[in-house]
Amino acid sequence: MKSRTYTILIVPDRHAPTRRIVLPSWVIHGASIVCGFLMMIACMMFLDYWFVMGQIGENRELKQENRDLRQQVQAFQNHVDAIEETLDRMKNFSTRLKIIMHIDTQSIPMTAPQAAPNDDARLEIPSPEQLQQRLALMLSTSQKAEATLQDVYEVLSDKQSFLAALPTRQPAEGYFTSGFGVRSSPLGGRIKMHEGVDIANRPGTPVHAPADGEVIYASAKPGYGLTIIINHGYGIETWYGHLRGFAVKLGEQVKRGTKIATLGNSGRSTGPHVHYEVRVHGYPVDPRSYIFEDALHEN
Repeated sequence: MKSRTYTILIVPDRHAPTRRIVLPSWVIHGASIVCGFLMMIACMMFLDYWFVMGQIGENRELKQENRDLRQQVQAFQNHVDAIEETLDRMKNFSTRLKIIMHIDTQSIPMTAPQAAPNDDARLEIPSPEQLQQRLALMLSTSQKAEATLQDVYEVLSDKQSFLAALPTRQPAEGYFTSGFGVRSSPLGGRIKMHEGVDIANRPGTPVHAPADGEVIYASAKPGYGLTIIINHGYGIETWYGHLRGFAVKLGEQVKRGTKIATLGNSGRSTGPHVHYEVRVHGYPVDPRSYIFEDALHEN
């Protein structure tokens, strides 16, 4: 059977001869198939490109949402850290209140402070489960703290006079140069108990009463130099040594914040400061466990 052919006539212009191209049918069919295949590939490439571009846009939006979520979680974690620090301060405050109020500290239902996370740990974003556990712990801790402070409030409401007798104010402005406890004596180097704290400042700095009480001693004392002792009642006394001068007299009643003396360098002293002691039933205790407020600024 004779195969079919297709003739293509090419007419350049009126004066040029006509050219004729005869093509077998299989060439036309093959070219049609190739063109169709190429068009199909082009359509597939276009659809794939459109899909990929859509995925890129969607991925860009997801990345932005992920960054926003990470920032929100980090901000939330910072708030949680701040709340935990506040709860820890509440714990310390309520513990100090119970100590000075002679309330059983064994019953303080507070969690121990957690170690501060290192820089590597802060870079890790906690999971929702971890945040939920921390929030549950904080809720429980805050409820226990509230109950503890409520107990303290009820005790304090019945002991206003006792509260007025607590030496809660720093007696003088200055720097704590020596704390309470065993130390090497600056005079001689012997190891001995330091029964108070030393607050250093310029000579003449005012010294104020940290609580209400009665002046029961105002004179020189061996080693202490010029000394004032105030009896606040409830077995509490405060001692002030190495003074420069007195502003109150023996037997005088003073209020919290009353100027009682000026800071000096009398007695066995290596520099101007006030030696401050708190004694409970005759036994020295750490004065800083009582101090809640800085020194007054009145002269």
